[in-house]
Amino acid sequence: MPRLVAPRMSETLGQQVVIENRTGAAGNLATTFVAKAPPDGYTILATSVGQIVVSPHTSNLPVNPLTDLRHIGMIGEGDQILNINAAVPAQNIAEFVALAKKSPGSMFYGDAGAGGSLHLYMEYFKLLAGIDLQPVHYRGTSQLMPDYLSNRVQMGLNGYPAIEAYIAQGKLRPLMLVGRQRDPRLPNVSTAAEAGYQPMEACSNWFGLHAPRGTPDAIVQRLNEALVDALRTEAVKAGMAANAIRPVGDTPEAFTARIAADHEAFGKVARTAKIQAE
Repeated sequence: MPRLVAPRMSETLGQQVVIENRTGAAGNLATTFVAKAPPDGYTILATSVGQIVVSPHTSNLPVNPLTDLRHIGMIGEGDQILNINAAVPAQNIAEFVALAKKSPGSMFYGDAGAGGSLHLYMEYFKLLAGIDLQPVHYRGTSQLMPDYLSNRVQMGLNGYPAIEAYIAQGKLRPLMLVGRQRDPRLPNVSTAAEAGYQPMEACSNWFGLHAPRGTPDAIVQRLNEALVDALRTEAVKAGMAANAIRPVGDTPEAFTARIAADHEAFGKVARTAKIQAE
């Protein structure tokens, strides 16, 4: 997502926006680095939802994203698809829940890492549905998919682009769209609200920009304006659509409020599901 908006932001700001991949600790190293950077607008953070509102509850993040960062704006947001291996004898979400209740703990779900957003989202679904599924944690989606496609794990939660081909090939079966509106590419798949799991609507895949605490209002506003401008361009819209992400470009105030709400909701899930910080 940041690579899509960076070229246009460079034009708007009159300065080159350079993207540095700072990997490690599920994004916590990058979050910590930016939180401790000078608050001058020259070092900002691009993250997904996990680093900002999930990691504080599931890992020993040495900074607090709510107080140690200023939130510039949401780049975009995408829905998740709750899906199963096609060998599982369930055609819809109700049938799957009934099947899971008949044999507690006999089925597995896979995620892209312990303590990540997908781990927490799946635990949220378990709590809402009242079922017992066993988690299997992988080091990323690329390691998960072979076991998923071979039915070693039965359920997953993924963005549409990651599983589109497998759905088309009949290897995976979508059961529920974790979003507010049905996807025209999956017209027969119910939304979370339609399936009776409306609280899961919060479990989206969003991306945003953030700055260190103490960054002046004028700089935060200027960066927000550059982001919003980039999201209006056809090239960025097309790139985001290809990744099943909706452009957002909200205000710093609205983004901050969304982060606070998500942080509170997912903190409750982490405590209830007993997901321990590692």
